[in-house]
Amino acid sequence: MQDPLEIEEVQENFHMGLICAQQVFAHFAERIGLPEETALRIASPFGSGMGQGEVCGCVTGSLMVLGMLHGSGGPCSRPQKDAFNARRNAFLQAFAKAHGGLRCSDLLGHDITTPEGMAAVRRENLFMTTCAPLVCAACALLEEHL
Repeated sequence: MQDPLEIEEVQENFHMGLICAQQVFAHFAERIGLPEETALRIASPFGSGMGQGEVCGCVTGSLMVLGMLHGSGGPCSRPQKDAFNARRNAFLQAFAKAHGGLRCSDLLGHDITTPEGMAAVRRENLFMTTCAPLVCAACALLEEHL
């Protein structure tokens, strides 16, 4: 089991330019057998819902961890695939239930793909007050589904 992420650490990482997906995926880097730098590079395109306000980077980072620990590395049987999909779906359902959705706009209450939406997110400091706690929550929830 990983040590829990502290909100202050996540906020500092945001200030240094690390995005949500990177923080979740890198938190598990040692456990999944990747150097932290590699994990950060892999997850770098997934923040802010892949830059499109779609599925939250905390979720995509978590799914990458699930894939690394339980995903198929090649052909697999239907029962293996079904078991993995059930694990994935359980995580997604639990995250959505706990946080009101999976998409950045659902979580932030603004469409970050518009200048007005991004301005509101910045003005309301939502990356620090919403996204940083979501990184911590995603990591904790992921522990329950590994």
